[in-house]
Amino acid sequence: MGLGRPCPEQMKVATHSHGQRLLRMMKRSRRLAGSIVIAVAFAVAASLVRIGQPDAPPLVTTFSGSTRVSGGSAGQLRSSGSVAEGGRSALADATAERPMAAKPRSVENAAMPKPSLDWPPPAASLTWPRWLPFLAAAYAGVQGIRRKLLGGAEAVALDPALPWSVRWELIKSRKELRAKGTSAPRSFRSMLKESADTLEELPALLVTVAVLAGDALRRQKGHSGPNSLNPFRRLGEAQALLFTAGRLHLGMKGDVGQMRLLGGDFLFAEGQWTMAELGSLPAIRCTCQMIRDVSDGCSEGGAAATSEGKLGILGAKAALRAAYLRAGAYFAMVAGGAGWVSGAPVPTVQALRRYGAALGCAMQLAQYHDDLLSQDMALWLARSAQEALAAIGPNDSGALSGMRRLAFRLERSCKASLKTLEQSGNAVQGLSFGEFSELQRELEKAVLFNEGAKPGDDETMAAGPGFQRDSVAEKELEHLISSGLYGPFLEPAAPVSLKVEGGPKAAMDGSLKLIGRELLEVNRLLDGALLSEPALTDVVRKEVIELFSTSGKRLRPALVLLVARALGAPTEKLQRVASLAASIEVLHCASLVHDDILDASELRRGVPTSHMRLGERQATLVGDFLFATASCLVAELGSMSVVLLISKVVADFGRGELAQNAVRFEAVAYSLEDYLAKSFYKTASLLAAACQAAAVLSGVAPDSKEAGACYRFGAYIGLAFQVVDDVLDFTSTEEELGKPALADLKEGNLSAPVLFSVQTELGSHGGKALESAHRRELVMCLERRLSEDGDLERVMALVAEADGVAQSKSLARNFADLAVAELAALPEGEARRGLCIFAEFVVARTY
Repeated sequence: MGLGRPCPEQMKVATHSHGQRLLRMMKRSRRLAGSIVIAVAFAVAASLVRIGQPDAPPLVTTFSGSTRVSGGSAGQLRSSGSVAEGGRSALADATAERPMAAKPRSVENAAMPKPSLDWPPPAASLTWPRWLPFLAAAYAGVQGIRRKLLGGAEAVALDPALPWSVRWELIKSRKELRAKGTSAPRSFRSMLKESADTLEELPALLVTVAVLAGDALRRQKGHSGPNSLNPFRRLGEAQALLFTAGRLHLGMKGDVGQMRLLGGDFLFAEGQWTMAELGSLPAIRCTCQMIRDVSDGCSEGGAAATSEGKLGILGAKAALRAAYLRAGAYFAMVAGGAGWVSGAPVPTVQALRRYGAALGCAMQLAQYHDDLLSQDMALWLARSAQEALAAIGPNDSGALSGMRRLAFRLERSCKASLKTLEQSGNAVQGLSFGEFSELQRELEKAVLFNEGAKPGDDETMAAGPGFQRDSVAEKELEHLISSGLYGPFLEPAAPVSLKVEGGPKAAMDGSLKLIGRELLEVNRLLDGALLSEPALTDVVRKEVIELFSTSGKRLRPALVLLVARALGAPTEKLQRVASLAASIEVLHCASLVHDDILDASELRRGVPTSHMRLGERQATLVGDFLFATASCLVAELGSMSVVLLISKVVADFGRGELAQNAVRFEAVAYSLEDYLAKSFYKTASLLAAACQAAAVLSGVAPDSKEAGACYRFGAYIGLAFQVVDDVLDFTSTEEELGKPALADLKEGNLSAPVLFSVQTELGSHGGKALESAHRRELVMCLERRLSEDGDLERVMALVAEADGVAQSKSLARNFADLAVAELAALPEGEARRGLCIFAEFVVARTY
């Protein structure tokens, strides 16, 4: 055996299994204690049996063929036979009621009483203490509350060796993670709760490591306030959500694929927003890079492409890489992130990342109980994790001891499994010290990098609708929607004409000449080969190149650059705005990849969609890679305000997907306000955040009047853009759209033309109300999901009868007018006029 194998005298006999055993040891002991309590309660109950009055006959216990009399002549036995043959039994005589003064009647001469179901039973029968059911109910209630409160983290959270402050933070994390699934549709709320509530073992330990590391670091600095551990708990929760999201996406197959995609996207968005709220740019950068690498490595051809990760099958180097991608990267991130959040020096952060990577990889490998080589590697890694903590410096806190104990328990578990495998005859040469050292150096290449340590230029946490997810942001959204739907109805503040040679497209192209140089830089950044450079798998690399081989409309980058130019951004700042514009386009492309899976779309811009080329699982991972790539580009800008804006967009994407999939073919309960809120989350939120981020990078204060006007301008433009898109779905051909016409309607995604037609009362956008019979017919066609012949044609006819398309165009026009009115806060000039042309182009376009 290699040097990493323990000596026989060091081995202890243990019956626990590896990673799961680690967290369940205390649970089993508590269950045993509970069983003992119940047994004692039964014993107490038996001792409190009442036998009636003092002159009652002895209690008789009946066995087969004989009766043992207790309480009288002890030990007397007599033949009794059956009750029917022998007359009244002694037990029946004992339970019969009689006067207090009556003498005991002979058992043999007594008459058989009639059966009775009276309750409570006679005093002479065996009775339970009245408090015993309450005791059992209270015990069951406490156990239920404990499971609800703690879930999978209970063994660690209740470890008496941990400081109370750490245990309390672990308990609170259960409640917060449970709440993440409450906003999800009922159809898959239980799946999200199972993933983010029970959290199994590894996600629970992510929270544990974050809180333990944070507690150890804060005690070094002398910080011990009541809420000083909150940031570390939030860090652990974020990584637990991201870990669970990745597991959901990796498990996509069959009929549950779309549900897993929705659940994973929701948890991914929540995790990224939680990271943004922490305000640590190094931790955010590192997290984005981790997600990008994990998505690539789990794709086809990657190191973690399959669930098989045994050392005996893959080999040492490949198995270690797979273990790092599946678990080690998250633990390295959560341990190192605690260092960044606390402001620890770089050597401390690196030591924590070594600890987390070794611990996570060991946990992943230790689950292969029947593979001796995997157990041997896990043992080496568990020891390495304990050694990494020595670099943090002298620290005898209970938190640091808890971190060591996690690795030590894993080491002890691996020793026990190795001994069991040896006894079964599986003798295989393990790793030598030199072999492990070489593997450890390979692991540190992925663990230790300096990019995450770069400070940001602007790490202030801004406030406002674009930076928050609270009632203030919701009220702002309600105001934006009601302004377009119900008024005020405005004339364009700066009317422009698109009647030039070549039509609206030529007018738009003319306005883009102001930003021609910056658009060239954006196109350079959006080169597929450059974006796919971090990818190691051919599947991801080739698909990213394919997705960005056609330029598309690139309207979003143009809008971002025009806003910066209108605010007078100098050349050096326009360079950063160009990077922002590129990240916005990558983010949009990632959302399209996932949207096409959810909508089962076969074509996009006239070519097969990603999931048609690769399959749903691989396309999902490509989308995750692009989401992470966009987040990396945003984090590299070094502005915390911009990171918050874009992180909120990702969170809004998750909400929009949930809202859309929860109301397919729903025409009655789904209102125009709901439709516009969904449109904001899926489309307008990105443009609103992009415009405000462009203003911030141009040197405008995040909470200034100009920045707020840019946010509202982008929101109104986005809403108008989505309404026009939905109109074109009714009025354009497949050749013009690049995808099948009426695709949204066929999938049950009801849009403005249909919802206007279903209304019983007319609003301020013209049209005419359908007759009651026609409205009922329209609703019935939608409720049966266009399943009968002629349903689609009839819906089209009824929408035309109600002028649903015309009303939708009126709504889009109103949003565009509101957008132009917001431009009054910007300086006059050619760039502002270009933004006015952009707004007009949105409502006038035919593609």
